[in-house]
Amino acid sequence: MAAKTYLDVYKEHNGFVSHKWIHYFFIYDRIFGRFLEKGEPIKMLEIGVQNGGSLEIWKKYLPPNSDIHGVDINEKCLLLKFDDSISFHLGSATDNNFMEKTFGDIQFDVIIDDGSHICKDVIQTFDYLFPKMKNGGCYIVEDMHTSYWKEYGGEQDSKESSIEYFKRLIDIGINRDYVRNGFINKIKNKFCKHNKPNFAINNMISQISFFDSICAIDKFHDTKEMPFKNVITGDIALVDNEPMSLNITIDDRQKEIITAKKLFCG
Repeated sequence: MAAKTYLDVYKEHNGFVSHKWIHYFFIYDRIFGRFLEKGEPIKMLEIGVQNGGSLEIWKKYLPPNSDIHGVDINEKCLLLKFDDSISFHLGSATDNNFMEKTFGDIQFDVIIDDGSHICKDVIQTFDYLFPKMKNGGCYIVEDMHTSYWKEYGGEQDSKESSIEYFKRLIDIGINRDYVRNGFINKIKNKFCKHNKPNFAINNMISQISFFDSICAIDKFHDTKEMPFKNVITGDIALVDNEPMSLNITIDDRQKEIITAKKLFCG
């Protein structure tokens, strides 16, 4: 029997209220596919609880026995009573002391930021929480469209917006090994001009995916210590003989291949 989609669960839900953009249903199925396929319980943190329906839906959608936590600054959320698999914590995700005291060494497989949507809050929370995630985990930021709204600290082409922050991580995080002629320092200086980034994050990001209003950042299964290497296969080069000059075969790169596999696959 096929696992239920997020839309299936959402349609069948009764309980606390949740409201979502309709296209999120299908984005969730894509992002969470690997967790659902494994079927193993995960630890999730959702920032922004509101009426609590989202937490209840995650319980129904995620593998059985998953441990689900929610954080919100609204004291009215204390009225919400969940079962033992869902925990609510009153406080701000931008308060590092509160987060450290509340969660300590807990490592989450998935973190969803559906909180204030204010750009500086989104960036600060990601900088603090992403390094604390479990290796191989995924950090999801919802409602990224507020990056284009001035009242949320954004606006189109604003360098302080959260979407611009994540776009810069493509240069300084994922692809920094290929930036030439010292330009990486220019990128870093530009980055620091608008943010105070945690550069340790740069060795942790395996993938950044942009959807309509959602950004998902995947974490390597281990810290990336060295740039990836090149390798060739085959012995006939009729068009371009330059690759043959590398003379590096898969057998020569076994150590690097094992390392790369561990980073991406665990």
